[in-house]
Amino acid sequence: MSQTSILTRGRGFTLIELMVVLALVAILASLATPSYRSFMVNQQLTSASSDFLASMLQARSEAMRRGLPVSILPTNGTSWDSGWYLSVANNSCAPTGTAFGNREALNSMITIKATTNAVSTGVTNKSFVSTNPSFTYSPVGFPVTSCASPYYSGAMNGRMVFQATETSREKQIVVSNSGRARICDPQRETCTAD
Repeated sequence: MSQTSILTRGRGFTLIELMVVLALVAILASLATPSYRSFMVNQQLTSASSDFLASMLQARSEAMRRGLPVSILPTNGTSWDSGWYLSVANNSCAPTGTAFGNREALNSMITIKATTNAVSTGVTNKSFVSTNPSFTYSPVGFPVTSCASPYYSGAMNGRMVFQATETSREKQIVVSNSGRARICDPQRETCTAD
């Protein structure tokens, strides 16, 4: 036999070699899938909390720019999970005019709940956590519970808790009495308002 015929016959894979490689690829893919899913859910959690914080910053900025109170309201009027929008508010903090800054409903894997800041004493946060939730900034950029002009009242510090139902991870938006909001990860730090 010539040397060229031996070389040409040695090319390619046997069926057994191919099956072993496919089995290894399948095993590695099955190990990576749960981690990838958790990663995607946690990314959606981060995205949702960042979107809400951006809406809060936009509402505060618009309130100061327009010289009128601006509210963030749930799309369906009862649940933040339905999405939210911004609107100029009247003296009872109810929306007036055209909605802007709309955010679509959250993925079913992410839920939002609002809580008062447990560390502060005497904090009443009813419009932040009520059955008809809202969040309103006064024209000077402070969060308020009453929009009656010229005296805006009722500090609204508290926390918005974003939770991934599959991974139980949380991100919190902590709102101080001054209206400053920030994202907090309770696995890395204590989440309290200033």
